[in-house]
Amino acid sequence: MKKFFALILCIFYLLSTVGCFQYGKEEGLSDRRPMIMVNDKIYMDTGEEISVEIDVSAILGVITSSVKSTEIPTQHGESNFGNEGAQYAFFDDGLVVLLNNEWVFFEVDN
Repeated sequence: MKKFFALILCIFYLLSTVGCFQYGKEEGLSDRRPMIMVNDKIYMDTGEEISVEIDVSAILGVITSSVKSTEIPTQHGESNFGNEGAQYAFFDDGLVVLLNNEWVFFEVDN
């Protein structure tokens, strides 16, 4: 009977180890920072909201398409965080994107 319980414990241990490994592997794929491609450059989200008024004439365009959050955008105006139709403009050494009525700063990916 002891051998039977030891076998059951070993099976549960192996299943939980494999399950945790698979979960961690998939979770790591979604760890990409939000990003957008503009003029063949990738801009990465800094999470910093910028309190500034952007003139309508400074708007470069809108997000036209998106890819999965695990992917890197490959086309002009494409993001990996959705928000199709969100406006963006150059600001300082980066880009600002209008998300939830706040301008969020994106830096150039080096």
